[in-house]
Amino acid sequence: MGWAAPVVAIQWALAHRAFRRNLRAVFAPALIGGTFFSLIDSVAVRAGVWFFDPAQILGVFIGPLPLEEVLFFYVTSLLVSQSLVMFLPDGWRR
Repeated sequence: MGWAAPVVAIQWALAHRAFRRNLRAVFAPALIGGTFFSLIDSVAVRAGVWFFDPAQILGVFIGPLPLEEVLFFYVTSLLVSQSLVMFLPDGWRR
């Protein structure tokens, strides 16, 4: 969150009008992407593909995933969807 929050804030400062007019285009892909990647990661963790070192995580879990892993997927998806809305030509946005 330390590196992502400033980027999200800068994007909102620069493109807040475009984001407000396109809230669905910003948040729906972030929710879908974050959920998809969390579910797929849960399958991989349960299958033993990889694990998380208890010394390297906060210890708060959502299912088999540490909180920071889930946050990473949602924040990364949000950054991608915001970037796409920011850089779309004006005619393709509301």
